[in-house]
Amino acid sequence: MTLRLLTYLAPSLPATLFEALAAHLGTELAEDVELRFDPTRSGPRPGESEPFTSGEVDLAFVCATSYVWLTSGATRAVELVGAAWVPTDPRAAGEARYFGDVLTTFDGPETLANLAGRRVAYNDEVSLSGYHSLRLALAAAGIAVADVALVRSGSHLRSLELLLGGEVDAAAIDSNVWRRRLRTDPAVGAGRLRPIAALGPHPVQPLVARAGLPPELTRAVRTACLLAHDSAAGPALRDAELARFVKVDDAHYASLRAKLAELGCDGAVTA
Repeated sequence: MTLRLLTYLAPSLPATLFEALAAHLGTELAEDVELRFDPTRSGPRPGESEPFTSGEVDLAFVCATSYVWLTSGATRAVELVGAAWVPTDPRAAGEARYFGDVLTTFDGPETLANLAGRRVAYNDEVSLSGYHSLRLALAAAGIAVADVALVRSGSHLRSLELLLGGEVDAAAIDSNVWRRRLRTDPAVGAGRLRPIAALGPHPVQPLVARAGLPPELTRAVRTACLLAHDSAAGPALRDAELARFVKVDDAHYASLRAKLAELGCDGAVTA
């Protein structure tokens, strides 16, 4: 059979990561793996098309918010594979959690409280690290989201370019994306950009399987993921600032469900 794998997380996370993971799954499962990319969003929202119910896709990397929405109805479109990556970020403390970093220039806003009336880039409306974590943090700080001029960029990489080009005053960036950029382009952190707030921690982006995928196949995928760090996919994981996969279950995302519900973020598409 051909296992159909989709990622919604590139190009912010490098395509080479998902190519390496697809090859690893193919080797471990002795199956063909077809990899697809959807760079338009971090995952489906309620009311939008999704490829799981129709059986177009077997596995997908999605943002945690999308997972929460896809599993909040009476009928679940997806299930957790049960393995999620652990960032190399020391703040993750070896767990499957990550942060968003609010970045600005050295002469930009000093704190979240200074973002009112400023232009702030985010990647898309599904993203936890780039959008919802920012909204959660603003609400916690008593700042009305409507008082911030949010600018949709389309990706974390584009948000960084808008900030570097002076087109926005700040940007909310996935911590893994920021750490990788600092490693590959140290000049960005040397007098150009600086963090003013850490958003999180939040549960990382999960690998999900369409509902109805044979349980034994899902278990085999989980086992393969847990071995990925010690395989040919290991260098690609580390290049993306990821250490390894660990086991997770739905309880890992319970706090996010509660936070999104408190904020009224049901993911519904509005006109």
